Amino acid sequence: MVVAAAQLIGQVQTIISRSIDPIEGGVITLGKMEAGTIRNVIAGHAHIEGTIRGLTQTMIQKIDQRLQEVGAGIAKSFNAQVTVTLNQGGYLPVENDPELTRRFITYMKQNDDVTFIETEPAMTGEDFGYLLSKIPGTMFWLGVEDDSQLHSATLNPDESAIAKGITGITGFLESRMAD
Repeated sequence: MVVAAAQLIGQVQTIISRSIDPIEGGVITLGKMEAGTIRNVIAGHAHIEGTIRGLTQTMIQKIDQRLQEVGAGIAKSFNAQVTVTLNQGGYLPVENDPELTRRFITYMKQNDDVTFIETEPAMTGEDFGYLLSKIPGTMFWLGVEDDSQLHSATLNPDESAIAKGITGITGFLESRMAD
């Protein structure tokens, strides 16, 4: 099963480059593999874990479909059983409501108290994505002026950004209520 797992990993690496529109984007990372029990016995099983990301739930489902197809092909090729399970655990992609986001950006750009910087879309895996799948909304970066990655031990955000964020959001909500 080590050889079958290696072939599966190699085939999975082609899904994004050969099956996904590069403009739409997607990521597959296989970060964990376990197989066998000792070095001189052919492994009877293998277990691989990873993550997939996409800008939309539709993209994630397309990637999952391709994973299922590749798994079925490896199963047939190696006369093995392959089970592919997608477990998002509530971490859906962040899909901002287009109209609300447009209005939010317009408001923030016109607000003299806000330093607005437009960013590229990100394949963010957040529990906020689950909320956006139920309630129209928008997610944005607050801008905490730190060079460290999010979730890193060295992240030291400028906490004064919180008050600015609250003021900006409050102003946006008040402008919406006045409409």
